[in-house]
Amino acid sequence: MKQTFHNSVIHKERISDQVKSILKQSILSGEFKPGEKFPPEIEIAQKLKVSKVSAREALREMEAEGLIKKKRGAFGGNFIAEPGSEKMVDVVINSYLFGGITATDLAEFRRILEPGLAKLAAKRRTEDDLKAMEQCINDVDKSIKMGKPDQTKAIGFHRLIADACHNRFISSLMEALVKVFQQVLAKSPDLETATKDLKYNKLFLKHIRERNGEKAEIVMADHFDTLDEMIRKKH
Repeated sequence: MKQTFHNSVIHKERISDQVKSILKQSILSGEFKPGEKFPPEIEIAQKLKVSKVSAREALREMEAEGLIKKKRGAFGGNFIAEPGSEKMVDVVINSYLFGGITATDLAEFRRILEPGLAKLAAKRRTEDDLKAMEQCINDVDKSIKMGKPDQTKAIGFHRLIADACHNRFISSLMEALVKVFQQVLAKSPDLETATKDLKYNKLFLKHIRERNGEKAEIVMADHFDTLDEMIRKKH
């Protein structure tokens, strides 16, 4: 184990919290890189002169925070987690399922957030972004023509707009929000509502392709009247 980790000092109160703090600092300082195997609890306990129970609790809390991942098997152990959006997705979904946050609350947040994202996407989008949006629209269009609107994919179009902003935090946040609304609006909407939603997505694509951020922003703000209508029909 690296020298900085070895020379850390543990005080008496709240041992597991202090162990966790030291272990987190070892990751933040670059002593351990994403994907690397983390020391086992017995080694941590020996190096920091604490009990295995304290080391185990610190590792458990780090796993809960998404900082490390536990792998089973002969080559298993604790590994430094790769940066990702999984925890953000979990927090938003659990807040909706258990925390008293409603679909209407989240829709209001999206109403504030997404017009700005549409404007930024129009500025930063690439040809690959446009192709992904076109494919999504084509797939949803086919599902509507078959009489079975794919609302899950239609909602996913908003993640593609976020991705076109080329900001990892925005993409992670929108992935979480989109997954919640894919649950909220899981049942297929009526064809009229689905068709109206698709028309908005086509307008987003048009304005984003033309790099007309102002129009994309205006259309996105207007679009949320359709989303509100969908939510009302589900509740």
